[in-house]
Amino acid sequence: MLPVNKQIGFFSDAYCVEWTYAKSILVRKQLASVLAQKMEQGQYSRDEALAIARAVLFESPQSLLCLKEKGDACNPTNLKMKLRS
Repeated sequence: MLPVNKQIGFFSDAYCVEWTYAKSILVRKQLASVLAQKMEQGQYSRDEALAIARAVLFESPQSLLCLKEKGDACNPTNLKMKLRS
């Protein structure tokens, strides 16, 4: 398993909505299973596991792809810098 700080999100090469939806379900179920195991082993608390899931499935992709609420400024330069690293 990758360290949490190396997991930036779920991205798919699917070319139709049905495949993307199915893959997202699989990824969410697998992530939930892994995080539940880590909680049972005492590696993560419930709050930590929820924070990891939120970061991987929502916050990191939102930040990386520069997806913000309407009215929030997003600097395209930051996106280019993130993609290079």
